[in-house]
Amino acid sequence: MNTIKENTYTCLIVEDEPLSQEILESYIKDCPQLILIDICKDAIEANTILLDKKIDLIFLDINMPKLNGVEWLKSLDELPKVIFTTAYPEYAVEGFNLNVLDYLLKPFSFNRFLKAVNKFLSLQKPITNKTLVVKSNKKSYIIKTSELNYIESDGDYLKLYRDEDCIVVHDTLKSFRMKLSDSEFLRVHRSFIINISKIAYIENNQVCVNQKMIPVANSYRDELKSAIEK
Repeated sequence: MNTIKENTYTCLIVEDEPLSQEILESYIKDCPQLILIDICKDAIEANTILLDKKIDLIFLDINMPKLNGVEWLKSLDELPKVIFTTAYPEYAVEGFNLNVLDYLLKPFSFNRFLKAVNKFLSLQKPITNKTLVVKSNKKSYIIKTSELNYIESDGDYLKLYRDEDCIVVHDTLKSFRMKLSDSEFLRVHRSFIINISKIAYIENNQVCVNQKMIPVANSYRDELKSAIEK
């Protein structure tokens, strides 16, 4: 039985090909932060494991017997972080829409595998709760930047959207951008800045943040791609 130590994370291999199972297992053994809980040959078997054990990360093949990986993910109410491991590049967009962390196209090297794992590990770091004081309608608001979903420019004003409200301040998008962390926020349009961690999915030239479809200008598409691949 695996012992779960502090600062380590449980993972599961869901893969029907024995050779791919062996490669993933060997890669995981070279990552001390990961604890392999089990290897499942199909999604049905993996589903049973999820009901019984806490799993932080799944390495999931797509083309499997009985139920493919995409169909299985759609059936789950809650799921761990997922990294697709597949020979089928056509599933990349659908994987991203399912909030899959990364997409490893077989055959992949250990370096590419490690990049995906590091992306997962970076998400385990606590989010910095930087606070800002903003003035709106003769009131001063203390807000945590991590609570911001997106910022919209409206003439000489900005609308700061949080889950529970929208605060309107007299400022420019360029000026307000300087107050935000480059690693947490990204300008995607002349009128919008988004919180990268609040992205639900990307569809065509739009990004969904807190159920709001926000346009992505062509000049910002590469920056968005780089931000979500970190």
